[in-house]
Amino acid sequence: MSTAFSVHGAKEITVENNIITIRSVGPWNIEYFHLLHQDLIAAVTLVDFNNYAVLLVPLGEAISVAEALDYHVAFLKKGNTKAVAINLAGSDVPNSTKSLCTKAYEQAGLNFKFFTSDEEAKQWLQDILC
Repeated sequence: MSTAFSVHGAKEITVENNIITIRSVGPWNIEYFHLLHQDLIAAVTLVDFNNYAVLLVPLGEAISVAEALDYHVAFLKKGNTKAVAINLAGSDVPNSTKSLCTKAYEQAGLNFKFFTSDEEAKQWLQDILC
């Protein structure tokens, strides 16, 4: 029997130049990822589905439980993003966040790279989208 919990985590999603930026405050649970996925599906309608990328800016205690990570990886495998840039500068636990993201994006088969500034991350993404 599954018990639903309140959402843990917060997000802000913006779209510019075929880059979906996700500013996400952790920790995250599966209920958070469910809402995130709904918002990402909506955001993808605002980009070129065949040529878009994601900038993830994890903030605070940017970690998740294993069940939530597995749920998110299954969602990522259905997507079409060309790359994910992760700006770790705002994470309170950057090593844990990096490990979590590496596991998820490798399992999903995504091109990804870590940064410490939005500007450098966006430049890398723009180079990939060209």
